[in-house]
Amino acid sequence: MRLNLQHAFKLGILLTVAASLSACVKTTTTTRSDAVDPAAAAVQVLFSPPTDRPYTELGLVTTQSGQTVFHDRSAQGMLAKLQQEAAKLGADAIIVRGVKEGSWGLQGGGTTGFDRGNADAVAIKFKQ
Repeated sequence: MRLNLQHAFKLGILLTVAASLSACVKTTTTTRSDAVDPAAAAVQVLFSPPTDRPYTELGLVTTQSGQTVFHDRSAQGMLAKLQQEAAKLGADAIIVRGVKEGSWGLQGGGTTGFDRGNADAVAIKFKQ
């Protein structure tokens, strides 16, 4: 009988510790910076004004890349940022006016440094 009592006591302690540790569990959600925003993905990227559909200009959207090696300075990355900003305005599309990729590292003449990338576009909404 003594063994059963010791076994029950150890089991009780184990369950108490497990229950108290489960209260310490923390869940965190972190989104990826390269995750696709469905609203932004729906914004069309145009490189010339559409001639087949009437539209209204909502405004100019611009972006500039960061200055460290960890920032996305590619044209594709900047176009995605323009789409995100245009989606906030309720745009159906953007008409890209210009994109300049940034650079980081060796810059000719033996110098190092960075150039910020930048891009701008006109956000538009198609008329029904």
